[in-house]
Amino acid sequence: MLTSDSTLRSAAPAPGDAVDLPVEASVVLAGGTLVEVHPPRMGVADVLVRGETIVQVGGQMPEGLPRVDVGGCILTPAFTVAHTHLYMSLTCGMPPPPSTPRTLTDVLQWVWWALDKALDDDLVHTSALVGAAMAAKAGAACIVDLHSSPRAIDGSLDRIESALDEIGLRGVLSYETSDRDGRGRRDGGLSENRRFLEKVRAGKTRHRAMVGAHAMMTLNDDTLDAVRELADAHSVGIHMHVAEDLTDHLDAERIRKAPLAQRLERVGIARKGSVVAHVVQLETELAEAMMQAGAYLVTNPRSNMSHGVGLCGISGNRLALGTDGGDHDVLADARAYHLRHAEARDGLARETGARLAAGQELAAQLFGDPTPPRIVAGARADLAVLDYAPMTPMTPSNVIDHLARGWTSGHVRDTMVGGRFVLRDRKLANIDERELVLRGRAAAGRLWERMQGYT
Repeated sequence: MLTSDSTLRSAAPAPGDAVDLPVEASVVLAGGTLVEVHPPRMGVADVLVRGETIVQVGGQMPEGLPRVDVGGCILTPAFTVAHTHLYMSLTCGMPPPPSTPRTLTDVLQWVWWALDKALDDDLVHTSALVGAAMAAKAGAACIVDLHSSPRAIDGSLDRIESALDEIGLRGVLSYETSDRDGRGRRDGGLSENRRFLEKVRAGKTRHRAMVGAHAMMTLNDDTLDAVRELADAHSVGIHMHVAEDLTDHLDAERIRKAPLAQRLERVGIARKGSVVAHVVQLETELAEAMMQAGAYLVTNPRSNMSHGVGLCGISGNRLALGTDGGDHDVLADARAYHLRHAEARDGLARETGARLAAGQELAAQLFGDPTPPRIVAGARADLAVLDYAPMTPMTPSNVIDHLARGWTSGHVRDTMVGGRFVLRDRKLANIDERELVLRGRAAAGRLWERMQGYT
């Protein structure tokens, strides 16, 4: 790979400034091409990791430390899946619904709501385990998950937490509060959010939490108040779908007798730490106001293509990429984002790197990291190694084209989370992948069979 004038010199201590660290707590990632995609920066340097933190970039490394050869590879901050549903991880290849869905509401009722109703405690855990493994193999260190299992609500976030811990990823978890299954299950969803928020507050988990809610079209006004009050009480954001298509607008105007903007103001989602997913049909002024208030909007290009709901044309520093379930491969959504906006000729394709970086910034904010997710001393050691050897030059001026047209999850060799490898030489480090494959296949078959009773 080529070095460039835009090296990471700002992070490199002068020779002789090496830190004296215990061997057992440290590792040198040697010889990699360091890449940050927004703003684009590149350079070849060794990186010293101690514990959960990058402590040195470049310069003379201490003698006697373990070294991992990443020469000829890209070393980049690990990715964040800024919005997904781990409970959808067992859906690849499942039988189609009895009729062809023609609207997003059809898809929800005949597919996804049938799926979440079929989940039991074991299926919740296995889905999360499979999904976390997929994300790790695609270079992700953090997952922002919105969960739904209306017949297995109590303790569901603990089961997802356990799965993330088994794989080694970080998560920001919430339960999808909704009125679509009646008041009892709505109250159960609020209680599950509250219980896990209190667990986070008590320091009994390494993960983070928000208050989760489904789309506005399935939320009554008193539920909006309850969601807002719970978020206020814990000083956290709200994670929900907004304006994926026009249904939220039509529901607000025809059934709730209030414009969508008024209902969004009532729930109070425009706040620091909120995750507002999809926003395909959200007015630009309202979207910009949400981001100004500190919320992150998350576009999910492949999901939007699958559901036929259109293209999110919003821009901004707090617009990130999600996968909305499925394979949790944010690089694939980066490519889809780039190609769809190139097709639309709206000028947003060039912002692909910014979308990826926004998810990393979101994770850093939610976990209270003192240093942004960059390859600098003091940053959290969440890193991905891509075995990517381009046939053409890669420089800061064209790295976004390589990101969008070259990089894939198939290039991910290693994923490090907090200084620990969760993927090493393309093998999951903390779990037997062969056993997980067998478990996932068995669970998927059972899930698909159970779904038949709800379609």
